[in-house]
Amino acid sequence: MPIVKFIILLVVALLVLVAFVGRDRVLASLFGPLDLRPVDFSSLVLGPNPNQFLVCPPDFCAATPHMASPLFAVPVAELRQRWMDLLKTRPNMETVTADDQALQYDYIQRSKIMRFPDSITLRFLQAPAGGSTLAIYSRSHYGKSDFGVNEARVRSWLAQLAAP
Repeated sequence: MPIVKFIILLVVALLVLVAFVGRDRVLASLFGPLDLRPVDFSSLVLGPNPNQFLVCPPDFCAATPHMASPLFAVPVAELRQRWMDLLKTRPNMETVTADDQALQYDYIQRSKIMRFPDSITLRFLQAPAGGSTLAIYSRSHYGKSDFGVNEARVRSWLAQLAAP
């Protein structure tokens, strides 16, 4: 019984800490600050953990992608607009940076329950033979495994972007 009381007391103390300090500051003190540096796909090196998913067109990324980027039979501006429309329907997403000139955007999406942050970097590209494509790098900041969340997220978005 003393262990149960200890666990309850520990949980209450953690909740009080989060209430006073804030979720993001508690996570940063436990796991370190978020790395929000801009992603340069041409020099990107993937981390050792499987909690990331990279999609790139051939010869665009320095790192070997998990999946080749699909080609879209629409101009870059239209693909970007499809993304912006899709973004409006995504819960828990916030824009970190938006470079309209380079067509590169950074976001944080938080998990539903624990509100852990994942970063997503997306860059729209003109396809060599016309049309458009994109590079996406989705990664978790905390933990080693994401149980396939980053891959599922990116594949879902690509399917939605490809839909007429």
